Amino acid sequence: MVIVAMIAQHFEATIKDHPKMKLRRIQRICAFEMHVNVTIDCCFRAKKIV
Repeated sequence: MVIVAMIAQHFEATIKDHPKMKLRRIQRICAFEMHVNVTIDCCFRAKKIV
């Protein structure tokens, strides 16, 4: 189980470098790198934290 804060911390540099990154892309990266399925809402909140 992954919480929003973990996603925000793990992808902080990536999101800061690409602030217009789409939420679906963040979702796919989470699935690929962290091997977890997260919701779009979870990605939105993580992006908002960063």
